Amino acid sequence: MIWVVKAEKTSKKYEILIEFNDGVGGGVNFEKIFANDHRAIIRELLDESKFNAFFVENDTVNWKNGADFAPEFLYENIIKHKQVA
Repeated sequence: MIWVVKAEKTSKKYEILIEFNDGVGGGVNFEKIFANDHRAIIRELLDESKFNAFFVENDTVNWKNGADFAPEFLYENIIKHKQVA
């Protein structure tokens, strides 16, 4: 089982640096994720002030409006990005 232990904002717009319990970590660009997700709860996070108010709870990154992403999804996003880089 994988879970988020730390998350912090990077200097890039809509990017969060995420670290997992197994030591894997990296940046997740949520702007690209949001571009493919048209749910209102996600579109709301295009407001940078709302996006930047994320926190770690229940083993993943969460927002005040109730949005979150499965830690496995975030983990796969980081692994995929590292393979491409």
